[in-house]
Amino acid sequence: MRLFLGLPLPPELAQALTRLARAVELPKGRPAAPENIHLTLAFLGEVAEPMLPLIERELSQLTFASFQLKLTSLNTFPRAGILFVEVDPARPLLHLQAEVAAGMVRCGFAPKDAESPESPRPYHPHITLARFRGPLRLSQIQRTLPRSLQRTFTVDTVNLYRSHLTPIGANYKILAQKTCTKPKPIPDPIPKMGKPKK
Repeated sequence: MRLFLGLPLPPELAQALTRLARAVELPKGRPAAPENIHLTLAFLGEVAEPMLPLIERELSQLTFASFQLKLTSLNTFPRAGILFVEVDPARPLLHLQAEVAAGMVRCGFAPKDAESPESPRPYHPHITLARFRGPLRLSQIQRTLPRSLQRTFTVDTVNLYRSHLTPIGANYKILAQKTCTKPKPIPDPIPKMGKPKK
């Protein structure tokens, strides 16, 4: 089984991102289907089926509060042939990714990079929109997201996905899910200013 853990996107946002990818002239490109759009937290690669209960147990023990993520710009990984949306590396996201990765290390998995499994790089939060073959250079205007996509979305679920590769792309199936368990942090109250002494 080819497995990874990631964050789902709201359906309407995923559909809007798919439309954005289709508007880019991709050299031999293949936009991702809306139901496949996600943000990867940890890529596990090929996993033996007996390992699945261990992974699901680690996921069930994950604790996190919901938080907001912001889309920032459109970009590419030219060598890997990937068109993606940059995501603001907010502290809650980086903390959640580190917790997920640590849980997978406890299961016996070394950190991997879905785009470059043989030479993992530091975590770079992004949402893959399409894969392509050939040169693709985005202009500054193309890198700028439409105003309707310059927005945030709520993260409140982590999914364990199974990836099934087909001749026309990958299909993803959710095997397990964990929703947020911690309440949102309450900001410290603003102290009231006392009356100035005479």
